[in-house]
Amino acid sequence: MLKHNGGTHSSGVGEHDPGRGDDGSGLAGVLAAARTATADIAVITDAEQLITYMSASFTAMTGYGPADLIGENCRVLQGPGTDPGTTRQIKDLLASGQVFEGEILNYRKDGSVFWAELKIVPMWVGTGSEVTHYVSVQRDISNKVALLKQLEAQAIHDRVTGLPNRIAAERAVDEAVQYAPDGDRRVAVGLIDLDDFRVVNNTLGHAAGDSVLQQWATRVLARLRDGDVLARMGGDEFLLILGSINRATLHEDLPGIMDRLHEAVEKPFTVNDQQISIGMSMGIAVVPEDGTDSQSILRSADEALYAAKERRSDGASWWETAANAHTHPGGLGSRRSAGGAWDVMGLGSREGEGTESSIYRKALRCGNVVVHFQPIVDLRDGLVTLFEALARLEVPGGRIANPDEFLPHLDPADLRILFDHVLDQGLALIAGWDRPGVRPNIAVNLPPEILHDITLVSSIGEQLRTHNIEPGGLGLELLESQTLSLETQRAALQQLSEIGVRLAMDDLGSGHSSLQRLSSFPFTAIKLDRGLFLHVYARPLETLSIMATLLQMGRDLGMTVVIEGLEDEALTEAASILGVPLGQGYYWPFAVERG
Repeated sequence: MLKHNGGTHSSGVGEHDPGRGDDGSGLAGVLAAARTATADIAVITDAEQLITYMSASFTAMTGYGPADLIGENCRVLQGPGTDPGTTRQIKDLLASGQVFEGEILNYRKDGSVFWAELKIVPMWVGTGSEVTHYVSVQRDISNKVALLKQLEAQAIHDRVTGLPNRIAAERAVDEAVQYAPDGDRRVAVGLIDLDDFRVVNNTLGHAAGDSVLQQWATRVLARLRDGDVLARMGGDEFLLILGSINRATLHEDLPGIMDRLHEAVEKPFTVNDQQISIGMSMGIAVVPEDGTDSQSILRSADEALYAAKERRSDGASWWETAANAHTHPGGLGSRRSAGGAWDVMGLGSREGEGTESSIYRKALRCGNVVVHFQPIVDLRDGLVTLFEALARLEVPGGRIANPDEFLPHLDPADLRILFDHVLDQGLALIAGWDRPGVRPNIAVNLPPEILHDITLVSSIGEQLRTHNIEPGGLGLELLESQTLSLETQRAALQQLSEIGVRLAMDDLGSGHSSLQRLSSFPFTAIKLDRGLFLHVYARPLETLSIMATLLQMGRDLGMTVVIEGLEDEALTEAASILGVPLGQGYYWPFAVERG
């Protein structure tokens, strides 16, 4: 009988050993027995774990030949980088007659290291109760480990600057709050916004913008202390964690630290022989005075950031603390002048893009979201059972800003806040309109930039439960974008589809690999972009042919088709004649609900 790992397998090997007779203890018997456990042997040892056999593949992997290792312990492969915990685990499992499976860092004969996927199986050959041999299988997985480490690094690091990204930054804030020093030490968390940086991207191109970000990050890192952390939150927003500041001298220490950081923007950046100067603003929150969890700390830092941006026009500093954000016109930061004025070949001013961005983003964070509900009409019978929730922002003076104005100023975190506002108002509306047997459905635009957020699906499910709305009553329309990979989008959209939410491809025909996404994702509807029909009166035959072709494609794919941009009776009638089932546009009035 052959036994390994406490199990018993009938093989007859011990009864027919050609090497040493019927006890099956010869090498041939061990080899035959081992091959029933695995087809890829690397090493066989005796009960004392001394090598008695090694395969050619093992020699090729390690550089050691039989003359080097026969009679030696396999520990010769281990070195200073080998994890002691792994070696202890191997020792303990084998001592108890159990199988070890895991990964270990080993060393070749020439001293180079490699990662091995290792399995060691204790063997009982014959009828005895003692382990007589150990069979190990090893595969070189160095390439796999290197790839995994590369992917892990990419997952938590920003591609442009090499800094920790938003995911890593949020983890760092969690740790800063959880493990903040006690007693006389404090941790400060800062949010940094690069003033007017968007003008660089919009005017000189994203390559120039990336170069500025890289140079800026290098300068800031050179001015940080040991233990400080700089991360990129997205766009032109960064997070800074200042570790271990003396509580008693906090107000005296911060200005010096801030002066040193501000040196990063006091000299122009060079891009393609051009000199580019930018400024920066920062809000600072202190743990635990300004918050006892990551959300409250980031919220306090965000409020301080916008206070700093607003006060810069009055000559205040480029930075502000959360404690002083609502109390003093200048705050602690008033000890330093603003600096960092905008000067890129006369392309803008400090009051331009940055101030405009702060207006929209502050309106968003203050909840000044106005939702317009546009009906989607069934062109076959004129009934309305679906409304699209369209976001607007109310800015100072009561003006209502359209998406084309404010969306370019919002980063993924802002878009998530906007989405949550619109979804909540949309679900609340249809819940309030509920009538016996009649409940309209709602459609909400879904920015693809927020699909990476692992809390998105659970948050949507929670809102549906809060408003008592069945998942099928909500439709999410994926906006066109080139910013995310198909795989990232597919995973999140599949989860949404699985909970019953309807998915639609919005603005089909506006670019960014729409057809590829249409065939890859679990969409149930497509919306034809209004831009396809701008020239219907100049080229009616061509335009209506496009409409008919796309309508047929939707039918072939089993999807509902909605045409946007129905602005007048003629185009609406043409869509109806062609058989388009649903239409949307300013031809029909819509409702407004303020947040």
